[in-house]
Amino acid sequence: MKRTYKAVALMLSMMAVGGLAFAGGGADKAAGTKVKEIAFLPPAMISPYYASCIKGAEPVAKALGYKLVVASPEKESDYDSQVRLVEDMITRGVSGVILCAINADAIVTAVKKCNAAKIPVVMFNTQDKLAGGVVDCYVKYDQYVGGGKMADYVGLKFNGKANVAIIEGLPSVHTTSRMGGFIDQAKKNFPGIKVVATQPGDWEREKGMNAAANMLQAHPEIDVFFALCDEMGLGAAKAIEQAGAKAKVVAFDGNPNAIEAVKAGQTLGTLSINGVETGKLCVEALDKIIKGEKVDEVIQVETVVVTAENADQFLN
Repeated sequence: MKRTYKAVALMLSMMAVGGLAFAGGGADKAAGTKVKEIAFLPPAMISPYYASCIKGAEPVAKALGYKLVVASPEKESDYDSQVRLVEDMITRGVSGVILCAINADAIVTAVKKCNAAKIPVVMFNTQDKLAGGVVDCYVKYDQYVGGGKMADYVGLKFNGKANVAIIEGLPSVHTTSRMGGFIDQAKKNFPGIKVVATQPGDWEREKGMNAAANMLQAHPEIDVFFALCDEMGLGAAKAIEQAGAKAKVVAFDGNPNAIEAVKAGQTLGTLSINGVETGKLCVEALDKIIKGEKVDEVIQVETVVVTAENADQFLN
């Protein structure tokens, strides 16, 4: 079966972190010994969030004596390729796997194969425990709570009353949790916030822009878009500009380009999910597991609303 992922898709992340190992035999030429490898497998490299995670993971891996092997499918919808990637890493003989699953049900078989091969697994950006297989540690933030934080922020910025349009991601627990947290918190704290439209943007900027443009046409009364990821939020900002509308944008992820947009006033805010810290914590946890040390089953990553007032803190 033809594989749909390409190593070249990771070139941007390589440039971002100063070069990562995702090929080669892992041999230390000077010592003549094999360097231990750990796999880092994001759903795709569409969102800069994953480049941020790699940026946090790579230097820690190097300091602990590992070579970080990064690979991903081309699309965040291609869970079959991600399963095969895990299988490839088992064949490669990596010491551990760090994984963000595209589909939690589909990845169970691959995790079970890691278990059989005695390769520890750390998962990140995953809300719920897998239905099967053993994951040694989950490094996660609460997406539902994060969605609620953005609802509170919108409520405060709009004095408790706003017409909101939501740009959804692909069908997943990520979409359900982020959107559900926003809607439930708005109902609880700000009954004047009304969700007047929702449309998928599939986590992509261009699709987010198209979704925002469509919703603006149908609902010119929209005050604010809640984009479930930064890329879609940046697309929404472009659609608003092209339409000459006054709607604002809040988003989710806290990627550097989105924080720059917040600082410049192009968007109103984003939720930092701290990708750099996530990558760092994943490698540190995996290293302890490999060494036989105990780690917490769940390690929480804090989320923070990024605004124009605190943007510089996150950029630095």
